[in-house]
Amino acid sequence: MKSQKGITLITLVISVIVLIILTGMLISMSDFFFANTKHLQDASKNVAEYNKFNMYFIEDVKNNTDVQSISDTEIVFEDGTVYTYALEPDNGIYRNKVKICENIGFCRFSKTEKTDNEHTKKIISVRILIKGAQIFDTKSDYVLKYW
Repeated sequence: MKSQKGITLITLVISVIVLIILTGMLISMSDFFFANTKHLQDASKNVAEYNKFNMYFIEDVKNNTDVQSISDTEIVFEDGTVYTYALEPDNGIYRNKVKICENIGFCRFSKTEKTDNEHTKKIISVRILIKGAQIFDTKSDYVLKYW
């Protein structure tokens, strides 16, 4: 008798079914992965707007020891730098009439003072809500230069 080495029909059917199952699992995992990366891209756009604001604001906070005036939507530092939140027409934050952030749903400035030991610290609080596919809401405190 001859040795019959080869693939039987049952082995072939089982192999094809296993390959179809593995391919289906890989497709579903990759769809899930790429759907989540789109969510990350939308969230990172909001964080980028906050980072732009933060970059300018930290520089001005470090260079000033006081503010001339402050309201809910505007802050004027002692060196004349002005930050303004304009709800209409474009929902942006302006630094000296130059737009630095967009898609801002809410922005509020406030000032408090805290005394510890011999120093009185002036603290500027900023609450920002950035609109987009996901809402980014944060409140940050900045300490003005006090030495």
